[in-house]
Amino acid sequence: MRDYRINLIFEGSSEIMRLFIAREAVDTHLKVAGALIDPKSSTGTKIKALFSAGAFYALWYPKLWIGLKGWFGYGAFGPLATHLRFAERRSRKLARTLFHAMVRFGPKLEKRQAVLGRLVEIGAELFAISATVSRAQAMVTKNPADRTPVELADAFARNARRRIDDRFAAIFDNEDVLNYAVAQNATAGKYAWVESGMVREK
Repeated sequence: MRDYRINLIFEGSSEIMRLFIAREAVDTHLKVAGALIDPKSSTGTKIKALFSAGAFYALWYPKLWIGLKGWFGYGAFGPLATHLRFAERRSRKLARTLFHAMVRFGPKLEKRQAVLGRLVEIGAELFAISATVSRAQAMVTKNPADRTPVELADAFARNARRRIDDRFAAIFDNEDVLNYAVAQNATAGKYAWVESGMVREK
């Protein structure tokens, strides 16, 4: 328990994986509308991409607002159904939010690693809820007398839901720019006085 966290930070593995996952998430958008934000694209290419992207998003975007299963589905999961409904609704919100981030930041989105990190963490939490609920339901189906898997899955999902909503709230309302500026100043030695007296000088 003490040492397991090294797997999250060893050689920057978690940060690197976040970027890989984020890249996969935006890949479809880059294929559809990448030419629009590519400064090397010709005017003709951008016009063609504009029409192609318009046709794609006219069908794709409205679907992200409509999902009856997110409100009435998954009845077979009993008391855990509410968590799967939440996951379905937030999955659609995640797709919308990623699209909004691309529109807002454009090519600079790849530099917004804190934003991408939150989006990836939301996706990971949604996957964890779905997997946990599915596993718990399978265990209860196999042994109906034991309801403890439902209790544990419910507790996990409730905490995960809170983390998800907190990360959603911080996507566009955060201190990322301020924190970046402070980090740059720290790297430049502006706050070296903070370390004064912490280590005895020879």
